[in-house]
Amino acid sequence: MKVFAKAFFVLVGFVLLVGCASTPEPATSAAPPVSKRVEREMIDWKSASIGGEIPEWVYAAADNDQVALSALPQFEGKLIFFAEDQGKNLDLLKSWVNNFNVQAALSRQLSNFVIAKFGGEQSGDKNSEEVQMYLNELVSACSKAEINGLAKELDFWVKTRYADSDMDTIDDVYQYFVVYAMDKEDFRLQLDRALGKVEAKTQAQQEMKENVLSAVVEATIFAETAY
Repeated sequence: MKVFAKAFFVLVGFVLLVGCASTPEPATSAAPPVSKRVEREMIDWKSASIGGEIPEWVYAAADNDQVALSALPQFEGKLIFFAEDQGKNLDLLKSWVNNFNVQAALSRQLSNFVIAKFGGEQSGDKNSEEVQMYLNELVSACSKAEINGLAKELDFWVKTRYADSDMDTIDDVYQYFVVYAMDKEDFRLQLDRALGKVEAKTQAQQEMKENVLSAVVEATIFAETAY
């Protein structure tokens, strides 16, 4: 859970989860101690040295408030891709976020979005198997789509100190936020071109393609986090 407050920071577009097999703990193993008190204090942030404040868009991004983020004047008529990560070395953190393949990440999130929105809608339909197979093709097309034109519009970092009085530990953690954007009409044309490679042979398939295109374009914001 991200936690982020103006006096204190308790901190989300790529989510990557990798499952791996593990050996169960013995039944007699003791559970790790749970801290009852962790104090979190924001101790530094971009522009703090010159008296700057944390901009409102950072609070919106940290709270996953897509409405507030997309309502910013500079994002009118644009698709937004939001990325964030955290770590203890700010230079490495900024290097990773600024150099990852944002186009590939967007395509990955497009396919995830389509699966989440349409994957369970076909049950009970007499043409469900046919449409489901076609949906799989559309998901594949989204994952391979080459969407060009995303440009970095905003970035910001904050540094939070976590003081655990129970464990007697202090950790300083950086969080880095980046917002990319592109013209939504340009995005729609590129996505339409990508989905056009998957031929619709029936009316049901054509309707599915149109629904997918409309839903993705209307989504406005996609996000990826690396933790």
